[in-house]
Amino acid sequence: MPQQVDKWYGDNLNEIAMKKIILFMVSILCLGCTKEDNQAQEGEDFNSLYGGIPYKGTVQGSISLDGGNELDLSGEGSIALIEDKQDSVSIVFLSDIEDLGEINIKIRGKFDQKSFYMGNENPDIYFKVVDQIINGKFVSEMQEMDFDGKLERELGQMKMIAIFKQETESFPKGTRLELDFDTRREVTENDDDGSGCQMRMVPIWGPNGMTMGMVPDC
Repeated sequence: MPQQVDKWYGDNLNEIAMKKIILFMVSILCLGCTKEDNQAQEGEDFNSLYGGIPYKGTVQGSISLDGGNELDLSGEGSIALIEDKQDSVSIVFLSDIEDLGEINIKIRGKFDQKSFYMGNENPDIYFKVVDQIINGKFVSEMQEMDFDGKLERELGQMKMIAIFKQETESFPKGTRLELDFDTRREVTENDDDGSGCQMRMVPIWGPNGMTMGMVPDC
């Protein structure tokens, strides 16, 4: 890692860990999106299929500055659905990185029988899970974020790549952050109520600054 990059991370790693950073993608609901399958059986929708008990496993990744040497990241990861309403829900990707702290992502959108979607007609702002495939993109003046992966009943995998185009409280301009979630769960008939998760209030870092929000502690 170049000397200046190594110095920056050496000087700020503990501060970042104490802040327990949480990345937050601003939710954008699809206006005019409604459920189209009137024949879906009760309980058979995206929330009932993938909600309930969280997916748990590992997260691997890396962080670098302006194309310099990468610092490898590893820790615990989980995926959960929270704050469900009649046709909307939040997906959270939670990671606890060794020597760094929490780097978490929260996305709210609408769902139908088997799909999840957020965004509008802007091709630079969307996140969707269709046919168990995760695909998303978020571009702003502050950062660029890309998502891909898959979400199955007992398997959740997602790769996120974020490039910070402007300096933030936690990352300098030019930082590239990559996180790879590999999580699993075992679903039985009585496991779909999400038992075992408690909600906690945490600081949430977003494109517009720090806010407070609720995430599950599973």
